[in-house]
Amino acid sequence: MDTPNPAETSSGASDLRKEALALREFIKKARQEANLGPMIKSKRSFSLIAEAADTDDESREGKRQQTEQDQAEAEAAAKEAEARKALIAEKREHFFSRLNSYSPKFYCRKRPFTALECAKYGWRDTHLVGKKDAKTCILQCDDCQGKMFVITFDPTIDNPKVQEVAKIYKESLILCHAEACRWRNGPDTDVVYNFPIQSLEDGVNRLQSNAFFFIFTQKRFKNKISKDTSTPSSSPSQDEMKLIPPLQHPLDDLTYSRVCALGVHFQQQRQEIGKPVDTDTVYAAYLLSLFGWQLLSDMVPGIQCDLCCSKRGFHQIKQDETLDVLKEHKEYCPWVNPETADAYSPKVHYSNRDRKICGYEWMVDLVAIEYSLIMRNKLLSLSAREATDEKRNELKQKTYKANELLKLWDSYSSNSSGSSSSSSSTTTTTTTNIGDNQQQ
Repeated sequence: MDTPNPAETSSGASDLRKEALALREFIKKARQEANLGPMIKSKRSFSLIAEAADTDDESREGKRQQTEQDQAEAEAAAKEAEARKALIAEKREHFFSRLNSYSPKFYCRKRPFTALECAKYGWRDTHLVGKKDAKTCILQCDDCQGKMFVITFDPTIDNPKVQEVAKIYKESLILCHAEACRWRNGPDTDVVYNFPIQSLEDGVNRLQSNAFFFIFTQKRFKNKISKDTSTPSSSPSQDEMKLIPPLQHPLDDLTYSRVCALGVHFQQQRQEIGKPVDTDTVYAAYLLSLFGWQLLSDMVPGIQCDLCCSKRGFHQIKQDETLDVLKEHKEYCPWVNPETADAYSPKVHYSNRDRKICGYEWMVDLVAIEYSLIMRNKLLSLSAREATDEKRNELKQKTYKANELLKLWDSYSSNSSGSSSSSSSTTTTTTTNIGDNQQQ
């Protein structure tokens, strides 16, 4: 194999370099004449440019990997948040299941603690009673199956022995659990028991939806009663006992009138235009909804609270009794207890919140806000503008008819004056002709 001569190789490279330099000068001159900038602004060598390209590729690859890692972390965080949300919902469901288990035998008598405190510490009412004392309720833990016997006494009595027993029972909420039971650590902080409504929109939606179910059910039973042709009796029928009884409430006249007006306004928006509104039913339904009550059942109408688990059917109320919408709640219910509600008035700014209110007071403030907005915007609403347009059109029609009558009167006046003048001229002509004939 022939080996190239170094001298020839060197001379060839030199000639190639000269040609490259000449070509570069020619291109540079041509770009200057065409007012074009240099092809490569920097004086970097091709090796540096190649290294920079490699660095850019590595940077892009690093960014891509970082993006993929961020996306994976975001997806993992979202899955973890969903799992935690589901876990909290499950814990809350178990809590209300325990709270709902307590029977009137427990909370209708004085106890060292409330059903709410027991449910928070994992205790459930077994509906069993002591053998020696039927007033003693037996509670049980779902996790460790531990039991606790709760006697009847008033813990508020100012007596050292009573206070000592009450203290022992308070400690038993934890100590009666097994050593390894999770409730030994106290209540679950993931379960929050307070007033659930946080925004005005949620409050209005709840107020309307709960009232609507009461109104719909009452309408169905009233129609059934009106179709019943049986002989009337002095005692109410079964369907009549399912109607909303007279209600007792702590509202003043102004607040009650606002609730009623708001209820009629919402009901008119729901039903057909021109259809009469059963105001008595609407007033009662919105009053019940204002105090947090929901419909118990379609077939057995009544009230129930989803926070304190109180229930009562309308048929359980005697004919001469009233239903107290406030006292039917448990004393610890957020709808009537400001401490457990942990709520502040929607009228007050965050920086000025110095007094907690209960749930129904929050709803009363909501009604005041909504009522003022409706009254303020009433003249600006579409229906008000349509009514104004109708009145304007009616006034135009009356004006048009008045103008037509004036035109008709003017034409009649002109015609009558023309006929009278023509008759007078005819009379004059006739008289003249008679005079001429007499002269002849």
